[in-house]
Amino acid sequence: MQLSDYWTSSTLFFAPQKTSIFFFYRYPTTSKRYIYFMDDDLLDWKALLDIPLPYAFRLWRKATSRRKWILSSCSELWVSTPYLANKYAAWNPRLLRPIASGPLLERAWASSYSTSLTPSLSASDTVSAATPSLISETQSVRICYHGTWSHRDDMKWLAPVIAEVQKRCPNTVFELIGGDRVARIFKGIPRVAILLTMAWPDYLKHTQTVRQDIGLAPLRDTLFNRGRGPIKFFDYARAGAVGVYSAGPAFSDFVSNGVDGVVLENDPVIWVERIVELVNSPELRQSMADAAWLKVLDNSPASPAIQDYLRDLNKALEQLA
Repeated sequence: MQLSDYWTSSTLFFAPQKTSIFFFYRYPTTSKRYIYFMDDDLLDWKALLDIPLPYAFRLWRKATSRRKWILSSCSELWVSTPYLANKYAAWNPRLLRPIASGPLLERAWASSYSTSLTPSLSASDTVSAATPSLISETQSVRICYHGTWSHRDDMKWLAPVIAEVQKRCPNTVFELIGGDRVARIFKGIPRVAILLTMAWPDYLKHTQTVRQDIGLAPLRDTLFNRGRGPIKFFDYARAGAVGVYSAGPAFSDFVSNGVDGVVLENDPVIWVERIVELVNSPELRQSMADAAWLKVLDNSPASPAIQDYLRDLNKALEQLA
């Protein structure tokens, strides 16, 4: 059996598309042996207190409430981050590396800069639209934050940062995803475009075809956020952006600060200053964005190190089966 039999080429090994809350793999034998794969901290009810109630209830119903059954029924626990591996060390989990392949490596904007999804912008209002931009692409600097509603409180932390950046940088355009709920958080901030929530295939296409300059990934220090992986590094690199990330388990050990991204403590003043510096430094942005894409390629099947890793993982699976 090969790993291609277990995952489609449009996923990372820790399933960034979130099509399912958790992942089971049944061994190809007559015995019912399972692997449980976890890419968020789904087995600790205290972690769910940090996220919006509807999302927390969905995770509780599908995973957390079944913790005892999961851990007693599955032959192996697989996790996506070192934090989760350490937290659940008693179950001897297997830590999977983040690997990008197939469509995750496609960047159509690199050969044909697309503006078809660039929202229309008002001089002073937050908008939600999908018409050509009123600001010239050659003049604007595109900043984005592509978090789901599970990041509601991270968005609330980010809003005053963006307000100050937009005040100091009249050439910036800020893009978010999430509809009316997100629009209310950023209401009154100029040049903010809110796209409707997208299914994973649509979001993948968006990052493949619409280039960004700066991608933001603030994470408050909470139990749930500590279990997150560096998914946004891959998303922003695919979109051509340099990322600005919160220091912590998700990014500090993965991002090379000042080389292929920027890692900052959660101080709004520092975030504003660093984002403004990037807005005014196109060569610096490009240098780090290029380095980020090289890191993505180093974490793809084209990399000899990843080829060796996949061979070892396939051997381990064959032994388990």
